[in-house]
Amino acid sequence: MKLRSLLKPHIPVSISDYGLSYSLSAVRTSRSVKIFAYAMLFTFFTLIFVFIGVPWVQTVTGEGQVTALIPNQRPQTIHSQIKGRLVRWNVTEGDIVAAGDTIAVLQDIDTKFLDMNLIENQSKQLQALKERRTQIVEQVEVYRRQIDAETAARESGIAAAKQKLQQSIQKKIAAEANVTQAELDLNIAKRRFEDRKQLFEKGLRSQRDFERDRLDLQKSEVALTKSQTDAEGARRNEQEERSNITNKENEGESKILKVTTEEIKALETIASLDNSIAKGTSELNTVLVRKEASVVRSPVNGKVVRLLTLGSGETVKQGEELAVIAPDANSLAVELLISGNDAPLLSVGRKVRLQFEGFPGFQISGWPSVSVGTFGGVISVIDAVQDTKSVGKFRIVIKPDPDDEKWPESVYLRPGTRSFGWMQLNTVSLGFELWRQFNGFPAAVEKPKDTKKKDKSDESSEE
Repeated sequence: MKLRSLLKPHIPVSISDYGLSYSLSAVRTSRSVKIFAYAMLFTFFTLIFVFIGVPWVQTVTGEGQVTALIPNQRPQTIHSQIKGRLVRWNVTEGDIVAAGDTIAVLQDIDTKFLDMNLIENQSKQLQALKERRTQIVEQVEVYRRQIDAETAARESGIAAAKQKLQQSIQKKIAAEANVTQAELDLNIAKRRFEDRKQLFEKGLRSQRDFERDRLDLQKSEVALTKSQTDAEGARRNEQEERSNITNKENEGESKILKVTTEEIKALETIASLDNSIAKGTSELNTVLVRKEASVVRSPVNGKVVRLLTLGSGETVKQGEELAVIAPDANSLAVELLISGNDAPLLSVGRKVRLQFEGFPGFQISGWPSVSVGTFGGVISVIDAVQDTKSVGKFRIVIKPDPDDEKWPESVYLRPGTRSFGWMQLNTVSLGFELWRQFNGFPAAVEKPKDTKKKDKSDESSEE
């Protein structure tokens, strides 16, 4: 003790120095605390190095709502198809309706359709036009049969006239032959008369024989004249028969043309009646459609969510909203809106984790395996253009993942429920993801397999 005291330098101790040394000794960290701090610091850095190599799933987030994959199962607004007065409601909000059930009844107030007997009158007019058309059609059939009869009569008359012409030609030929024979006989009679005249002058024939020879010559002359007259009559008869054929043809053609003209007029009347019938049918259909449109019916099975026009007697315009019906949906889907920066990173078929409003969930975007209360989905549709309601946003449609947990039923997961989704991209290390986030680099994505197959098929088809 004395040796230690001799080695230490002599420091004068005062009351103030003593108080300072006591304060320092009071705030000095204990050894156990230092050891614990070093251990915690070592553990922290060790965890950092460990987590740098841990797999991390890159994600793209988006917000949206629950919808139906089939458009017919999405909430539908029923509009008034005509301008009218609301007569009565057949349902109230919350009622379950089937397709075709009456929602409301309207009274048409268009001045063109105020006549209570309009349908009956239109039907009677249309029926009268149809009966008139039937009569004209029957008349056309009569005209056509008459045309056939006139054609047959013309052909028969022409055939008979041609037969008579052949007979007249034969008679003309026979008459001309008779003329030739009569001329020959006359020549013979003249020579004979000249010979016998010479004999008579020489006194070799008697006066009586000479007179008989003169009479024979006169008879031959008369026969020639008669045969020539007959031949001329036969020629005239031939010309008459030829003219008769032409007359028969013209007369038959005139009758046929007259009946054909009547037929054409009847056909024109039928065409006019067809036009009137078509117009009347269109008007009648319009009246029937207007009457049917005055009864507002449910297009689908579902529940009446809201009645937009309240009191009976109110006038509604054409196209005005009347009610909203939520159809029975069995094809739930989710539509999310993502930014334009993230849209190129996604492709159809990528996995998605979804959290629905009203369903508690715990989600770690990079570790979907430890997520609780979320549901799996698959990207089904990616819009090629931006959403009309959100500038710079693109809509994607997500359907349930068949390999994941089943989504809640539509009774609990109603269309319009807000949803939050994490679209899964590539799996990288946590260190790489932190480095990417700190540097603001985009996520790395692989080319979808279906796209590669499609590209190969396109190349092979081009070859």
